[in-house]
This record gives sequence, structure tokens and C-alpha cells, in this order.
Amino acid sequence: MNLFKKTMLLLDEQLYKPNNLMPTTLKEENFNQDYSGGTFTLAKKTIRFRVAKITPKKSGQFVAIWEKDPFGKNSAFDYSTAPDLLVVTCFKEQRLGQFIFPKQLLLQKKILKNQQQRGKMAFRIYPSWDHPTSKQAIATQVWQLPYFVTQDTAKKQFSDKIQTLYKENDYNEFTDF
Repeated sequence: MNLFKKTMLLLDEQLYKPNNLMPTTLKEENFNQDYSGGTFTLAKKTIRFRVAKITPKKSGQFVAIWEKDPFGKNSAFDYSTAPDLLVVTCFKEQRLGQFIFPKQLLLQKKILKNQQQRGKMAFRIYPSWDHPTSKQAIATQVWQLPYFVTQDTAKKQFSDKIQTLYKENDYNEFTDF
């Protein structure tokens, strides 16, 4: 069984089913297999999925998010064709968490490309259990954490937040979590 399917089975058991969420139309991507790259639909949202990797020398985790352009060259995801959400799952020891980023936020943070910006083909994420020390990493963690859910959170708060992040129709700044 491939890594994408194994990861989705685990997430279905630990996150999705307990919160009455049902992923459908799962499809593994040919590129970014090292990051369990795939797409699916959940709560009427289209989702691009990745698993982040721990790197030995820096805090946080690293995730690649490129795709091949029509000429076969690696390219940042394009806002106009991007799914509604980018979901990045992270593991560390016995911990499990997910960043559930709306595409509008990723455009604002210059991660997705459009005609005005190049976008990024990879970036770092900083789960709540990481404690970055550089100013840039701390600032990144600050904007990312409102879109992060972890099983470390109290069950009711976790369930409410995961439901909100997956089901909200429009991007808005989350400040009440």
C-alpha cells in the first residue's frame, strides 16, 4: 500500500470519522509522493494534501507543494486552479496535527502564484509543539497556528475547530481559537 493511502486510512480513523467528516474522490498525485501528495474532497471542499517532513537542523517541518507545468518544469501551485484548501499533516513522535489552509490565505502569504507573484514550491510549517527561535520562524508560526488542529487540544475544542476549518466557505482571519 502506498504512503498516501496509508496516511489517509490513519487520518480517517483518528481525525475524520470521529468528527463526522468523510473524504471522497481520493487520488494520489504522481509528483510529491515523498510528501504523500494527493487530492480529495471533504465537506464540499476540494483539497490538496501533503505530509510534512521533520528536518534535522531546523525547527518546524518542511513541505513541498510544487506541480509540473505544461512544459514539464516544476512550478508553484497556481491560485486560479488550486483546490479550496491545502491540508498539511504533521507527525512528531506520538503527536498528530493538521494545518488546514484556505487558498486565499496562501495567496496573501505569497505561497500560491498568480500573475503578480511567483509563489513558492515549498515552505516550512511550525506546529504548536515546536518552539522556533528566529524572528521569521516565530512570525510564520503566528500566522499559521490559527489554521492548525492537533489532538493535544481538548476533545470538544478540537472537534469544533476541525469542523470550522474544513467547512467554512470563505477565508477569514481566525482569532477565536
